[in-house]
Amino acid sequence: MREYSNGEIVVCWDPAKCIHARECVKGLPQVFNREKRPWVNMQGASSAKIMSVIDRCPSGALSYKKVEDAGKPAARIKVVKNGPLLVEGSCALVDQDGKEAASCGPFALCRCTGSKNKPFCDGTHIQIGFDDRK
Repeated sequence: MREYSNGEIVVCWDPAKCIHARECVKGLPQVFNREKRPWVNMQGASSAKIMSVIDRCPSGALSYKKVEDAGKPAARIKVVKNGPLLVEGSCALVDQDGKEAASCGPFALCRCTGSKNKPFCDGTHIQIGFDDRK
């Protein structure tokens, strides 16, 4: 997990979750540029614009938290009917070895047990017809 801040927001990037859909690069190339180091330039746009583009990240590899919210527990977990658990906000997901798998949402956790990317959902619940009433 990598973090970038401009004093107003902290952008979190989890390269293991990134599917390179390029929504960030297409949305704000002055902020997200894979050819530069660091690849996230937090001074390239307003916090509102950065958050708007991050909200379009389909994999949840990019997320953000507001600095004033950084000390508050802000996790929210939503149960999706016949689907995953959607985790939003600031919370740590720690694997069985004590390694942090994710430090801020959004991310989707598998409930059907069929994912090949456990603990994260990979959409297998649709293919296997997962029914959470059974």
